[in-house]
Amino acid sequence: MLSTKRLTPILLAVFLLLATLFFLNTPEAISSLPAYGEEHYATGEKAGAAAGSQQQTDAAKTQTPAVVKPDTTSAKPAVAISYDKTTPPTVGCEPIVHDLQQRIISSYQTQLKGIRYANVFGYLETENKGDAAIWSAQQILMSMMGINFLEACRFTDKDCDINKFRSQLEAHAPHSAILIAGGGNFNDFYWEDQPSRIKMVSMFPTIPIRSFPQSIHMTHPDRINLTKSSFGSHPDLQLAARDQRSYNWLSDTFGQNAVDVEANKVRHILTPDIAFMWGSRPDFRLNTKKTHQVLILARDDWEVSAGNSSSIPMGEGVLDLGGEVGNVTYNKVDWKFTNTPGINDSPREEGKNQRAWAKAIQGFEMLGSADFVVTDRLHGHIMATIIGTPHVLMDSKLGKNVDFHDTWTKDCGATRVAGDIEEAKNFAKMFFENKLKEEKKSGDGG
Repeated sequence: MLSTKRLTPILLAVFLLLATLFFLNTPEAISSLPAYGEEHYATGEKAGAAAGSQQQTDAAKTQTPAVVKPDTTSAKPAVAISYDKTTPPTVGCEPIVHDLQQRIISSYQTQLKGIRYANVFGYLETENKGDAAIWSAQQILMSMMGINFLEACRFTDKDCDINKFRSQLEAHAPHSAILIAGGGNFNDFYWEDQPSRIKMVSMFPTIPIRSFPQSIHMTHPDRINLTKSSFGSHPDLQLAARDQRSYNWLSDTFGQNAVDVEANKVRHILTPDIAFMWGSRPDFRLNTKKTHQVLILARDDWEVSAGNSSSIPMGEGVLDLGGEVGNVTYNKVDWKFTNTPGINDSPREEGKNQRAWAKAIQGFEMLGSADFVVTDRLHGHIMATIIGTPHVLMDSKLGKNVDFHDTWTKDCGATRVAGDIEEAKNFAKMFFENKLKEEKKSGDGG
């Protein structure tokens, strides 16, 4: 039988273990974790340097000569799995999806504290399945936070009852707020949504304004100054970036050393794209009927860059990958121009939330309808990651795809980054070669 003297250290060790496990499962612990893109690989070098320094200190304390060990301080950090050119993407990415979802929850528990009613500004009524995934994910988060969704507008002077928009906010003050929808239109290229946001901010100086995560790309000094002047004049405004470069822009523009802006008046955070509030959804991959071997989800607009796949016709066809793989079936679409069944029939579904849910679900099912996905759409990557479908990501003209990937998802084994469509096809070839080997091994009973 153990004595009390021997039992006490054991009980203490058990207590510390339980306390550690409890801490690691709290939102505060999750929020303290480093983002995947914030010096993620530099930590290996720092750890190596620290270890080397400690070895020298310990050796100096002892009387025996120190053992000579390999120099690890100059070692290059390992290549992220999604940049590995020698292997294809694999199925599933659940740990990263769960982590990014928890980071969002942790961030907005603070940002939305005290808010119980909200109008959303920036509703996009398009067939873009990525926009729909964003909208429905925002609803998931608001519901989780106990926030009642009231009104939605994209513009203050078009397709919007601005008086109703205002009266709802005033009726529920001081527990109401305006939430700016997330996405990729915080830029000065389209210059449609950003001037509308600038006008909205000036119209509601007494209402708290919060933002869901955005990609930011602004280069015109006059438009940057207009944004700084408008947003900087609001007393209670928070912006959110979904990638490190966008966050750096917010810090430079509105942070401690910003020019002509009151320091820290416009708060800003870095958090993953809100679509990760869908959580891990392998059911869309496992339960959707496979109609083609490859889905090519391609942009068909001015943002096409590295992902230019114009050599492959739109629609259904056969792609020759060469080698023992040979021909594979493909379907090439741009889901921004793919109609969602059921919501435009007579009578037309009018509910914003219902329409967004239907479009998002069709997007997930589209990605789940193939064994392998090639895309240059950011939410093609994000939603394929959520359902765990092996895929290749190519960048767009504004660089937002790789910016987001490098910040959050570069450790996802379901992703590979390609510089062009030919490299993407090579990844597809490797994937199907592996698939053939596995099928042959299974058939041989190995």
